[in-house]
Amino acid sequence: MSTQQHAPEHVPDHEPVHTPRRYTSAAITSGVAVATICFMVAILAEIAGTEPGAGEMTDLRAVYDGLLTLTPWAWATLGVYAVVVTPVVGLVVTAWEYSSVGDRRTMGLAIAVIAVLATSAIVAILR
Repeated sequence: MSTQQHAPEHVPDHEPVHTPRRYTSAAITSGVAVATICFMVAILAEIAGTEPGAGEMTDLRAVYDGLLTLTPWAWATLGVYAVVVTPVVGLVVTAWEYSSVGDRRTMGLAIAVIAVLATSAIVAILR
C-alpha cells in the first residue's frame, strides 16, 4: 500500500478566481474614517465652546456654512451623511468588483439591494 500522493489528472490552465473585496473594503473603511473624523471634530468644537448651531439636515447651505465656522451640529451632520452614504458606496463598489470578474449574480444582488435602499429612502422622504 503506497502512501505516495498523486497529482490530479486535470490541472486548470488559469488561476482560480478569488472573491474581490479589496476596493469594497477600502470604500467602507474610508467611509468609517470620514465619519469618525467628522464626529471627532464636532466633539472637539463642542469642547472648545464654539456655538453649537442647529438646523435642518436637508439644508445643505446651512451645513456648509456651519462646517466653515466649526459648528458642532454641522460636523456631526456631515458625519451622519458619511454613515448613510458609506454602505451605498460600498454596494456600488461591490457591484463593480463582481462585474469585473464576471459574477453577474452577485453584481445583480448588490444592485437589487441598492434599489431597495433607494426605494426606502424615497418613501421615507415623501412621508
